[in-house]
Amino acid sequence: MKRIAAGVLFLLFCLIGIQSKITPKRMRSNVHLTNGSFYPGTDIEIEPGDLLFTPIGKSESKYVGHVGIVNGNLKVVHSIPAGLALDEVPAYFQKFRSITIFSPVESDVGRNTASFLDALYGAYPRAAYRVMTPLGFDWHEQYCTKIVWQAYYYGSGINLGSYSPHARAIHPELLKDRRFLKIKVKRL
Repeated sequence: MKRIAAGVLFLLFCLIGIQSKITPKRMRSNVHLTNGSFYPGTDIEIEPGDLLFTPIGKSESKYVGHVGIVNGNLKVVHSIPAGLALDEVPAYFQKFRSITIFSPVESDVGRNTASFLDALYGAYPRAAYRVMTPLGFDWHEQYCTKIVWQAYYYGSGINLGSYSPHARAIHPELLKDRRFLKIKVKRL
């Protein structure tokens, strides 16, 4: 029942916010990477496979509506209505008011996941944004949850949320699978 409710909520977010722009984050301090391996303004290490959960939409609600994933080059890959995006971490942080970071429990999972993500992004850098596509198929069509699920599923053999590859329109919040992910930091 929770999955159905979350799916309905996700579709509602998509219908309302699909044409909206991601508004810049209101900055609390200067954002920069001190040595290329820490999240902006923190001493928290950026690691391949990290998941960055954020709100989305004009109102920037406090509810999760988007997710990005850190690749092997420590950049964030995410899917937006304009297609796949590859952002430097500081640029990604400037787009959102609040970010919660999860990382894989095992670091080799993060590396394997990021390796698959890099190959997927390399093969389909212009993937179309489509929410109603099955998680495990149609590589040329992506949405934020789907690219994260595929990277973990095909890169590390981990099925975040235990979904069928035929599942569609999964809300990002449902990927927070505590069997495989640990929270790194809440609401940066």
